Amino acid sequence: MTNDYQYSTGTKQYAETVDTSPYNAYYERPAMLSLLPNLQGKHVLDVGCGNGWYCDYFLSQGATVTSFDRDQTFVEYTKNRVGTAAKVMRANLAEPLTFVKDNSIDVIVAPLVMHYVEEWLGPFKEFRRVLKTDGLLLFSTHHPFMDWKLFDLKNYFEIRFLEDEWKIGKVYFYRRPLTQISADLEAAGFVIERILEPPITDDFREAKPSHVEKLENNPWFIFFRARLA
Repeated sequence: MTNDYQYSTGTKQYAETVDTSPYNAYYERPAMLSLLPNLQGKHVLDVGCGNGWYCDYFLSQGATVTSFDRDQTFVEYTKNRVGTAAKVMRANLAEPLTFVKDNSIDVIVAPLVMHYVEEWLGPFKEFRRVLKTDGLLLFSTHHPFMDWKLFDLKNYFEIRFLEDEWKIGKVYFYRRPLTQISADLEAAGFVIERILEPPITDDFREAKPSHVEKLENNPWFIFFRARLA
């Protein structure tokens, strides 16, 4: 397992704008919430907590939450948002999750974070270790077809390190084919329950009308819900 992963230097700007960003607030989040089970009394592992929106939501649903992020800026934003209601810490997804006990987590949620990690089998094996036997793993990521298309890559099946320019600055992430995602999940002991390529919401249509046609005709993000085999 690699011991680090890339993101961006624009974390503060991201944290302050993500709650109103149409792609996050009105596209990714509604899709992820549609895949969640009832969280009352559940222990949720919030992977890549960002500015704390998901952590706050999980708490509002009656869950016990452990949140972590590699970036200290995000950790502080989450702590400021939820106070002591959740366990929030700095930790690296690309390293063993030594702070989480075996078979202690009911639901793992990793929203738009996996593509910042080069190698996925190690994190998936850690997810399997910490999940209870009836637990669920939910994660969203860049759609492999769209990154292949947008970056005009010749080989769809190659894992590639990519650099992009967003409003927050340069962003770095990895792109991998769907077959590799599926293979790593299987090798780690997971079975995919559902794959979701979400439709756009009415809120997105209203907030970002110039991007409606693009998302109606292209799969921007992809979501997985998996359980232990």
